[in-house]
Parts: sequence; C-alpha cells; structure tokens
Amino acid sequence: MRPDDAVLTRRVRSEIIRRELNSQKLEVKVIHGVVYLAGELAPTRSQRIPDWHKEMEIIENIIYGISGVRGIDNRIKWVQV
Repeated sequence: MRPDDAVLTRRVRSEIIRRELNSQKLEVKVIHGVVYLAGELAPTRSQRIPDWHKEMEIIENIIYGISGVRGIDNRIKWVQV
C-alpha cells in the first residue's frame, strides 16, 4: 500500500465513523486511490435510518469529496438491528 493510500484509508474510515454507524465489521482498503468497501454497516441501537440506500449514497458522496479518491468499489452489506 502506498503512503497516500494509507492516508486515504484513514480518512475514509474516519468519515464513515462520523456518520455514527456501527462499523466494527467494515473493511476499508484503498489501492491507487480506489476505495474498496466490504463487510457490514449497521445503525447504532439509538439510531433509526429509514432509507439505507440514501445513507449509502450520502457516504459515497462524502468519500468522493475526499481529495485523492479516484473511485469506489462498494460491497457493503447493510444490517438492520
């Protein structure tokens, strides 16, 4: 992993955590500026997300807004609690 990719990985994970989602089972990897997302995301117990498609769209828009991101391969499974 290039140093820039390591920095992007931390920034992407940080932005997802800011959404206050349970991301314990989420894998974030960046290779040559492409963000690979896999695993599971879930709302926290106190949070209700009526439209998870919209939430994923918001997350992808935030990630695309990070300088250096060239693409996203999103394979996240959404889990309702």
